[in-house]
Amino acid sequence: MIELHGIEKEYRGAAGPIRALRGVDLAVAAGEIFGIIGKSGAGKSTLIRCINMLERPSAGRVLVDGRELTALSGRQLRAARKKIGMIFQHFNLLSCRTVFDNVAFPLELDGKSRREIEAEVAPLLELVGLTDRRGQYPAQLSGGQKQRVAIARALANNPKVLLCDEATSALDPQTTRSILELLKNINRKLRLTIVLITHEMPVIKEICDRVAVIEDGLIIEQGTVTDLFVRPQTATTRDFIRTIVNHDLPPGLAARAFSPLPQEGSSLMLRLSFLGGSAEEPVIARLIRKFDVDVNILFGNIDTIQDTPFGTLVVELAGEQAAVSGALNYLQAHELGIEVIGYVARNARAVG
Repeated sequence: MIELHGIEKEYRGAAGPIRALRGVDLAVAAGEIFGIIGKSGAGKSTLIRCINMLERPSAGRVLVDGRELTALSGRQLRAARKKIGMIFQHFNLLSCRTVFDNVAFPLELDGKSRREIEAEVAPLLELVGLTDRRGQYPAQLSGGQKQRVAIARALANNPKVLLCDEATSALDPQTTRSILELLKNINRKLRLTIVLITHEMPVIKEICDRVAVIEDGLIIEQGTVTDLFVRPQTATTRDFIRTIVNHDLPPGLAARAFSPLPQEGSSLMLRLSFLGGSAEEPVIARLIRKFDVDVNILFGNIDTIQDTPFGTLVVELAGEQAAVSGALNYLQAHELGIEVIGYVARNARAVG
């Protein structure tokens, strides 16, 4: 549905050119919810605005539904944008217009009759749960209600793609959950492709099928949400995941010197990630029965990713080297995320 090829974006700065995007390649499948996460200044807002050409790339190609937007004239681009809805962090509603009239505004610009507008706006207000608010003004609404109006307005032209620019950042956690649930419902009912940018990992965890991590104008990692949680490849991704699941070593253990190779009298420290069925299997209990090793669980976490169980454990394996190696091979044969932290002297075990 969306393809980005070699997207570059450069701005003029007081001290010289600023490269906001540096050769971004991305593909978003039809009907999926795709997240783009990054820290402030990473380039995520610029990237999402390049998708609908609110920002024209300095180089590269943007294709939406098979059409190359970067090759369109101004008039053609305005017509193509009607099939790309967008919602913003601060709603961008017209304060002098009612809920109904805010949603109707794109249809009025499109020359629809009042009868056509009524027929199209009423179902949208029902979809976002605001039928009883149609005559109210933005000042009379809560933040969550304002965002629901913005979502209905973005859907008025029956788009194929919905772009969400930090759509929940101005909302409290409970309202955020309700808006994310609404977006999931819209995705299912309308088969809409949704791209959202955020700096909040709980949003990604709750709603997205796949995610890309952006840093300094580059996509540094991408994949399914579960893949990123179980096997994060970069320090930035691990930092985001740490906001939900604590991956830090206990202070006492972190202070120890680890070796990548086994030493006399050393034990092996591992971080294990369990997902779905593997989270429900007694892997550790079976390992203890199968191998002559001592297993010390230092700490762990349990959570869910979109109703899928997800857990992490930091464990210490101690015993004869052959038994420890056999236990490690056994774990690697299962569908687990395994990070070898290293070997540490057994008398240097961490407590807490």
